[in-house]
Amino acid sequence: MKSKVDESEGIKERRGQGSFCIPKAAVDALIKANASAYEIVAYLVLARFTDTSGRYSTASITAVNRYTGANKTQNGPVAKALERLRSIKAVSVNRVHNGRSGKSAGFEDLIVDLGPILFDRQSWLESEGETLPDGPTERGEVRYVLPDFDESFDDRVWFGNGLVDGHGMFAKPLKALKDAGPVAARLLLALYEVNDMETWGGVRPVGVDAGPWKRYEPVGLPSSWKDLAVILRSKEAGKVINSGISSRVWQTKERNYWQAHTDAGEPIWRALEALNSTGLLYEVVLVLNRNSEKRTFSNGDEYGDIAPDAEPYYELDCRSLHGYKPPGENDAIGWLTARTAGELGIPVTLAVGKFDGTYAAIAPKGFGCMIVGVFRLRFRVANPKNAGVSGAWAAIHLRNREALDFVNRMRTASNMTPLKQLGAKEANPEMSSMSDAVDVEECLG
Repeated sequence: MKSKVDESEGIKERRGQGSFCIPKAAVDALIKANASAYEIVAYLVLARFTDTSGRYSTASITAVNRYTGANKTQNGPVAKALERLRSIKAVSVNRVHNGRSGKSAGFEDLIVDLGPILFDRQSWLESEGETLPDGPTERGEVRYVLPDFDESFDDRVWFGNGLVDGHGMFAKPLKALKDAGPVAARLLLALYEVNDMETWGGVRPVGVDAGPWKRYEPVGLPSSWKDLAVILRSKEAGKVINSGISSRVWQTKERNYWQAHTDAGEPIWRALEALNSTGLLYEVVLVLNRNSEKRTFSNGDEYGDIAPDAEPYYELDCRSLHGYKPPGENDAIGWLTARTAGELGIPVTLAVGKFDGTYAAIAPKGFGCMIVGVFRLRFRVANPKNAGVSGAWAAIHLRNREALDFVNRMRTASNMTPLKQLGAKEANPEMSSMSDAVDVEECLG
C-alpha cells in the first residue's frame, strides 16, 4: 500500500496503509477522452495494485473483473476497456508567447503529447526496453505500467484503498460506480481532484474548478442575541454545480446556472445523485465566516453564493444517507446551536420537534455568516501518517471546540446552563433526525 512519501534523495518510504494515487494528467486525459465507467474503474484497480512508485501494477484482468463485478467473458467489457485505455494519451498545455509584437502580441496554448496513460507489459518492453521490477512469484509479475508523467507525489490525485477493496457493508464500491454510469465515474474523478480536506473538510466549493455544494437559504432575518451574537437560521434549498466541472465531465455547452430540481433529468444531476445514494460521498453542513453573495441563475431565481474568500467557521452536522458516520466525525455542533436557538424562542424544528432541513448558525455579531453543505468523499486518504491528514482533522476539531466555547459563554451570560459536547442525539433527542448517522468501526476517518 502506498501513501504520500518522502522523495528526498530518491528515497520512497511507505508511511502507513490505505491509499494510492494517479497522476492529474491521467485524470484529465480520462475525462477529456469521455472515458466510460468500465475504463475508469479498470484504471483505478490497476492503480490500486501498483508498487510504491505508483507506476508498476501487478493487477490482472481477473482482479479488475473481481473488484468491479464485471462480465468475465474473454472479450468482455473489461478487456475492451483495457484496450482503449492504452490508446488514451495525456497532454500538457503550456502558455507560450506567439512571437509577435505590437497589438498582435500575445500568448497561445501549446499542446504537448505526453504519451499513453497505460501500457501493457509487452508494449512497454517493446517501447522502453526497461527491465520491469517483477516480484519473486508469478503473482508479482508486472502486467501493466501506468506512467506518472514526472508528477510529484504531492501533485497527484489520491484515493483511499477502500474505493477498490470495499469496507464493511460497502463491499464493492467500484461495482456501484460502474453501474452508476460514465458521467458519475468521470464526476467522481473530478471531485477527487478538487478534494481539499485541509481547508474545506471535503470537496472545495469555490474557484473555477469548484465541486458541487448544497444551498441553505435563510429562514427569516438574523436574530440578535444580547447584542453580542447573531443567530441565522437557514433551510436546505437545493444543490449547486459549478458550470466548469459540469461541462468538463458531461462535456456539454458551458452553462452558468445549476440548481437543484432544474433540468433534474440531465445526466450531471443523475450522476451526483448516484454518487450520493451509493454512499461514495456524503454531506457535511458548515457555517462559513462570510455572508452569502446574491447571485441569479439564468432562469431568474436568486440564490446565496459563496464568497471567494470564505472559509469554514465550524461544522454543524455530518449527514449520511447510509447512516455511517466514521469515527472522529461526531463533534459537529448543530445540536448545540439548534437547542440554544430553541431555548431562545427561534426553533429550527417543526412544532412536533421534527427536523425539516433547517439549521441554526451562531456567530459573533459583526461576523459574516452563512450555512452550506459540502460533499465529503467516503474513501479518501485517511491514515494520520499521510501528509495533511492529522492536521486537517485537528483544524476541524479546533474550530468546533472554539465555536462551542463561544456559544457556551453566551449561554452563561444569558443565565443558561452551558452544554458539553455529547453528540447530536445524546445532547438533544429532539434533533435525533438531524443526522441519521450511527457510529460504526470504520477506518475511513
